[in-house]
Amino acid sequence: MTPRKRPTIKDIALASGFSIGTVDRALHGRKGIHPETRKKVLSVARELGYETNRVASVLSRNTPVVLAALFPRELHYFYDDVRRGFHDATMELRDFRVLPHIREVEALGKGEEEALEGLLGERIDGLVLVPGHRSRLNAYIDRFAERGVPVVTVSTDAPGSKRLSAVYVDPRKNGELAGELIARFLQGEGSVAVMVGSLDIEDHFQKVQGFFASWERFGHGVVRVFENEEDENLAYESTFRALWEVPNLRGIYVATANSPAVCRALEEAGRAGSVAVVTTDLFGEMVPYLSKGVIYATIFQNPYRQGFEAVMLLFRFLVEGVVPPPCRYLEPVVVMRSNMEFYIPSKEEEKR
Repeated sequence: MTPRKRPTIKDIALASGFSIGTVDRALHGRKGIHPETRKKVLSVARELGYETNRVASVLSRNTPVVLAALFPRELHYFYDDVRRGFHDATMELRDFRVLPHIREVEALGKGEEEALEGLLGERIDGLVLVPGHRSRLNAYIDRFAERGVPVVTVSTDAPGSKRLSAVYVDPRKNGELAGELIARFLQGEGSVAVMVGSLDIEDHFQKVQGFFASWERFGHGVVRVFENEEDENLAYESTFRALWEVPNLRGIYVATANSPAVCRALEEAGRAGSVAVVTTDLFGEMVPYLSKGVIYATIFQNPYRQGFEAVMLLFRFLVEGVVPPPCRYLEPVVVMRSNMEFYIPSKEEEKR
């Protein structure tokens, strides 16, 4: 008896009436395909007995794949976009029985241990986490990993932990880029203030290190670091302190999403435009300041893509066994008034 030939992607394409490219995208959860199309392709694949790691394992599961996330509410400018990316990625994978489970804490570094302890008692398959400290949460991350729950960090990292991967812009390169930009704007002269949330956050610490390294090559003058605990009011107050305490202050690097508070303080002090401000990311509240020249440039970190790719890394690892790189660095993009329109989310995207 001749053994039955295993069906191929081409067979599924012929049976379903879709192109080979469409079938491939449907079977592998790639973007650019309508949900109904994906559902039809998966149905035909199942009828033909086609098995990939993904189709075989996911469609045969009696329980869904639950991907959890822990995001801070504060600095919603940034984390709302990360959350949207996470949500949209899970929606793209809903035909594979992927369910999102989002938990929140008040702010980065506040209430994370309690929230993680709660998640340890729930049935989840993977976790996306924004660690508010470079090492304090490592024990929790390791406990998840030891239970077979992989953790992917976004926005920052938890070095030394057993996290699966980290998705963010290389923070040291981000700081180096900001340092070079401000040095060019100031022609190498003048003092600079750096606004961060906390040097205990790995992303912030590395950005400051990169900034100092770049400033040593291109600039001359004092660099003073202000920690603002990711609090807008503290960022506002620190800006006035910098104007008062830092001699010949001519530049400010805002390494977090607290730039609107810094810009408001500069306007009230009558220094808007005379202090070269380089910020981080881009959201609606920043647009007027870029348009007026208060912000000279911003370094876009694509928070939406961070959330989206974290989900895809987890899913491929859980279902296909594909081990991601230790760090998935995204490229930093310099945005100025002339190109900001390409990076501002539309009203429809903001509502999602």
